[in-house]
Amino acid sequence: MKFLKAVRLSERDALLFPDDELLEDGDWVVSGGFAVCDPSAGGHRRAGCRCDASFVGLASRRRCGIAEVVTIDDVTYRSHVETLTRQLFEDWGAPSEEAARAAAEEEVAYTADLSESFTTGVWITVQRAAGEAGLKEQYSIFKRLMIGEHEA
Repeated sequence: MKFLKAVRLSERDALLFPDDELLEDGDWVVSGGFAVCDPSAGGHRRAGCRCDASFVGLASRRRCGIAEVVTIDDVTYRSHVETLTRQLFEDWGAPSEEAARAAAEEEVAYTADLSESFTTGVWITVQRAAGEAGLKEQYSIFKRLMIGEHEA
């Protein structure tokens, strides 16, 4: 099974995200389509929002622009569902723990399925836009680079 971890490239990420919204290198992330401004409304809820080109932290609202595809086991997968359930209920304001769990299960499954379509070790980015059938996501693939402090 595969999943996504944040890749933090200091110079690039510092341009895109304020420090208090930026994930640390190696933090677990989900695709984050549930946390996107409504692109059909023609803008973002706040200036500088990068929800259309970022992944969301599993345990926070923080973001990153690049994610690495990694291998995980079933225990880690189940832990991801629990972590996101707590986050959605306690921080995002889900109406109930049951609703948070259902949303977490869906998002973690989506991210795992998405990750399976990529080779382990590649880096991916996302670009979202409004489409006729709703939100459209396009992913780009990059070979992992050894830049600065980021290591395998």
